[in-house]
Amino acid sequence: MASRPQKVVIIIPTYNESLTIEKTLSELEKVISSIANFDIHILVFDSASTDNTQKLVNKFKANNSNIHLLTEKSKTGLGSAYMQAMCYALSEMKADLIFEFDADLSHQPKYIEPMLLQTKNNDVVIGSRYVPGGSIPKEWSFDRKFLSVIGNFIARFMLTRKYKDFTSGFRVTKSSLLKQSLPKNFLSNQYAYKIQLLWLLHKSKAKIYEYPIEFVDRQKGQSKLPTNSIYDTLKVLFILRLHELKGYLKMCLVGLSGLVIQLFIYNLLRQYLTPFYAQQIAVTVAILNNYLLNSRFTFKSKISINRLIKIKSLILFVGYSLFMIGLQTYWLDLGIKYFGDGSLKENMIIVSGMFLGSLLNYLIYSRLIWRKK
Repeated sequence: MASRPQKVVIIIPTYNESLTIEKTLSELEKVISSIANFDIHILVFDSASTDNTQKLVNKFKANNSNIHLLTEKSKTGLGSAYMQAMCYALSEMKADLIFEFDADLSHQPKYIEPMLLQTKNNDVVIGSRYVPGGSIPKEWSFDRKFLSVIGNFIARFMLTRKYKDFTSGFRVTKSSLLKQSLPKNFLSNQYAYKIQLLWLLHKSKAKIYEYPIEFVDRQKGQSKLPTNSIYDTLKVLFILRLHELKGYLKMCLVGLSGLVIQLFIYNLLRQYLTPFYAQQIAVTVAILNNYLLNSRFTFKSKISINRLIKIKSLILFVGYSLFMIGLQTYWLDLGIKYFGDGSLKENMIIVSGMFLGSLLNYLIYSRLIWRKK
């Protein structure tokens, strides 16, 4: 028994696109009719256009059963439009693959088929302007080129250098990954949603491929790019990066409490014991404190209810803790040999060892002991 063809939904957000929507739908239908093994639909999401956009879409819809129209009562922004349309395509249309596509034909329909074919080996395929073979319009003004290039540069600098085109609005995504990655709401209702969604797909371990495209400028109508797009982009990037650092900052706060406990116990025991034994006891108590607080505070959402996994995590923690006790004791011993003993020197050596160890601790804690199951 032959399996059903994958259902593809091409989402086209519109707002006052009466000058372009007829040609866009016509060009897409020509391309779609020649693509085999896919059940391709077009979902136009109109944000309360004040021109004839909805009327023209309905005209096409009457003669093409694969064209669908969804509307909202007032314009809420590109990110919001895509969120609503994606949720509808996933829940109501049961899409297997979802395309993001511009209404002004700046995304050329000829790339639909090759990008779909790339989904056989990839979860997300981006129509990329900045990989070899891709391009942006030569007639773009310096300001437009600068905004596009600098936006991608900043995104790559703040998030990851793995991708060349963070701000592309032309991509196809498998529904399984999209369901997993879609937030309840985008941080931005404008163009910067693209950056957040790509980052969330990346964090979901999606296999992402950049397919080179020639991006062409619209021939009719005016660009919908908001004047505050660069500020919007920076806001989203800052929030995404802050979210990534939140776990580390929490662990540092817990580590600070451990540092206070370690220094207190060390200085208390140092009156009766050698630095070696005083440090071992102090580190042990501090690590136990950190384990309890990290379990309840830093990595609380990552703790599995599976008892076997908890036992495994505890074993890993004990093993790593023994390693850290030895490492910090060795660090103190080494410091005393080079700088001599004394209360101030010994405490400074302990603090420096804990600071350097915090980065290693976070990597081990987040990726091994409390890693997301």
